[in-house]
Amino acid sequence: MKNFNKVSKIAFGSTLAILLANAIGLDYSISAGIITLLTIQDTKKETIFISLKRIVAFLFATILALLLFPNFGFRTIPFGVFLFLFVGGCSIVKLQDGIAMNSVLATHYILSESISITMITNEALLLFIGAGIGTLINLFMPSNVKQIREVQEQIESDLRKILFRMAYFLRESDKSEYKDHCFTPLQEDINLGLTYAYTNMNNTLFQESQYFIRYMEMRKQQLQVLTEIYEKIISLHSVPNQVLPISQFIERIANSLAESNNAKALLQLELSLEEEYRKSSLPLTREEFEDRAVLYMILKEFKIFLMMKEQFSDTLTKDQIQKYWS
Repeated sequence: MKNFNKVSKIAFGSTLAILLANAIGLDYSISAGIITLLTIQDTKKETIFISLKRIVAFLFATILALLLFPNFGFRTIPFGVFLFLFVGGCSIVKLQDGIAMNSVLATHYILSESISITMITNEALLLFIGAGIGTLINLFMPSNVKQIREVQEQIESDLRKILFRMAYFLRESDKSEYKDHCFTPLQEDINLGLTYAYTNMNNTLFQESQYFIRYMEMRKQQLQVLTEIYEKIISLHSVPNQVLPISQFIERIANSLAESNNAKALLQLELSLEEEYRKSSLPLTREEFEDRAVLYMILKEFKIFLMMKEQFSDTLTKDQIQKYWS
């Protein structure tokens, strides 16, 4: 669908640009359609920035053409010198997006053997019509917030499955069936969510657009913590008494997992579990000591997991909370 929308915009916009250029009597009017084709990008910001670069490159190309062609003739060698200076200059100042289009416009001076005010105006109008229509058409970019919301729901579903699975295998002495394949869907969904979030940011010109990126990055960091917890769980040799309350705590996290949960209540619960842990009787064997130490590290890792969500929530403005959590 995305490719179909872009192709439709290119076909419609290019045709419209050519018709408009013909209507006002411009020479080489088909170039306006090519400029529109080159202008339409995947996002609004990209389209606008490229159009601005091409306007600056056009000014540079016009100055070079005025210096070279009237003095050295409208021939191949002066055009080669023009290309050398123009391409080199654009590359230095990072205006590469304007090279191809403005080089084509410069050939019009060669073909017409003229660089009069009328001819320069003709080329400028071709540029403004082509780039202008391409930019205007791309401003009507459909929002992908619905897609982002769907991915968010899937991410939270993935997280719940991982957490419930952790809680289950924490209570099991046999962990041979506990594999890390459960993390793959979450990783894929986070990557997809980041792609959508960056696209949304580049299609948002005047509104705050960092929220979804920061949300996806927060979940990405939490995924890293969960993979570290997984490694600790499979290293356990036994099922100490302290496993049950920690397992129940993990299930509590899974059941209350939500975009709008700031995790503060869960962090208070984690502190109380730490206190209970400290009051527990000392281990009697080396194996029990090692497993108790691993369990304590798992509890502390979950504290980090929750603090990531708390920090994300605390940095939101009231407007963001109202906009995204309502």
